[in-house]
Amino acid sequence: MKPAAFSYAVARSVDEAVTMMSHLGDACQVLAGGQSLMPMMNLRTVRPSVVIDIARIEELGRWRTEGNEIVIGAMVRQRQLETDEKLRKLLPLLAGAVHSIGHVATRSRGTIVGSLCHADPAAELPVCAVAMDATLVLKSESGERRVSADKFFTGLFNTIRRADELVTAVRFPMLRPDTVTAFEEIARRQGDFAMVSLACTARFNADGTVGAGRLVFGGVGDRPIRVHDAERSLIGTKPDPAQLIQAGRIASAALSPYDDLHATSRYRKAVAAVLTERALQRVLDSSRQNVQ
Repeated sequence: MKPAAFSYAVARSVDEAVTMMSHLGDACQVLAGGQSLMPMMNLRTVRPSVVIDIARIEELGRWRTEGNEIVIGAMVRQRQLETDEKLRKLLPLLAGAVHSIGHVATRSRGTIVGSLCHADPAAELPVCAVAMDATLVLKSESGERRVSADKFFTGLFNTIRRADELVTAVRFPMLRPDTVTAFEEIARRQGDFAMVSLACTARFNADGTVGAGRLVFGGVGDRPIRVHDAERSLIGTKPDPAQLIQAGRIASAALSPYDDLHATSRYRKAVAAVLTERALQRVLDSSRQNVQ
């Protein structure tokens, strides 16, 4: 398949890109890494009149720390989560999840922010963004706004972003020393989209009890799904194996997955329970190592 005819424009600055988007609205699509956009254009599931390339905007290709946040520009590639040791240490959850995303070739082109904007509910990075309480930065001609990842994803391949807004960055809070993370996934093959994935963050009190945590699933709905009841069941406890099993059951019961060619709803619910136990065991083990 070939894409429908389109015009190609290069933006040299954020302001220039935003101006183009303001004038074109729904008629345009932003090209960052292109690992999702180009296949969709080839299949003609999207038919933009104009593709706006933001790859030459230098400021979007950098990341930085700012206060207690890590700010990742819209053109930072997924591959940096594997090759940049400093970034890996700051974002261990994403660094652990990135190996499940496609293959080296796709990660070398695909961007972190691009994956979030694509909003595939089976993708790994949206799940991690919700688990880490990330914030998306959106800019338009009328100004800039920030939206939490919890509210950014609104449905299947849909986000709260307006047609005239460019997502310029994602901001991740720096992890506290008492916080540990884990990522688990089941896919048919390495690099495939997840049938079920789970991003877990947990903060432990000085006495070893769970102070706070997030359990966020991918591949089980039209967006990342956070299971609050399962999280609450662990607060204030020093989880033992029976409690981990119970948390998995609570998480599974809260989900209403879909059936598709790859897995049934029933299978996804069973996998969700197992991944919950695995992820929680990993964060418990990591917490104990940190104490030692």
